[in-house]
Amino acid sequence: MLNPTIRRVISDFYLILPLFLQKRLTLKKFSGLPLTILSLLVISNFLLLADFTEEVINSKEFIAIDTQVAQYLFEKRNQGLAKFFFEFTKICSTQGVLLVSIPIAGYLLIKKLYPYFFSLLVTLSGSGISIYLGKRIFEVERPHELAFYSESTFSFPSGHTTIAVAFYGLLFYFAVRHFRSFRVASYSGLVFLCFVFLIGFSRIYLCVHYLSDVLAGSMLGCLWALLGISIFEWMSSRAKPF
Repeated sequence: MLNPTIRRVISDFYLILPLFLQKRLTLKKFSGLPLTILSLLVISNFLLLADFTEEVINSKEFIAIDTQVAQYLFEKRNQGLAKFFFEFTKICSTQGVLLVSIPIAGYLLIKKLYPYFFSLLVTLSGSGISIYLGKRIFEVERPHELAFYSESTFSFPSGHTTIAVAFYGLLFYFAVRHFRSFRVASYSGLVFLCFVFLIGFSRIYLCVHYLSDVLAGSMLGCLWALLGISIFEWMSSRAKPF
């Protein structure tokens, strides 16, 4: 025979559970199913990144693959293409991002578009801090002997790739959400994917990063883009009904 207190707790649990699930799975509010899905994506992406990082740092197989890919691209390097990639990757350098983000942030503040501004601020600052900490914690050396040009910081994760996915990914989301056109979304998505691929590939081609650095940067950037989108949608939902 169950204790009356335990029986009451179980009974209350079965009464509350349907209400909790109903709130979590509703489409009428952003705090329902949309936030639940985004939260699950953020958590799963973080776990995937953590597992991948552990594998890269501790696995001789990953180190061997990184070395082989870097050596192969070094041997196949074309000077003209390398110079193009060298200029192209500046889009995701600190200076390049500041040139793009400061005018956008200023415009958003002037227009009082606070959900856009704060999601952009969190995405950029979070990406920057996590890139810095990642490099300082893991201290993975770059393939300096193969590099097209010299970089003074550590290699893991790729900061350029992280920014390409996080910052420009958030801008891509803003554009798609604003225009609400399937054609615009399709073309913009294709352009964005090509852009991210070229940024990531250029870092490996120039031998300033290993393949694993770029893969980790992609996952890290995705994490911050998802967080930025979550903040944007949450603030937007508070301003008006979802």
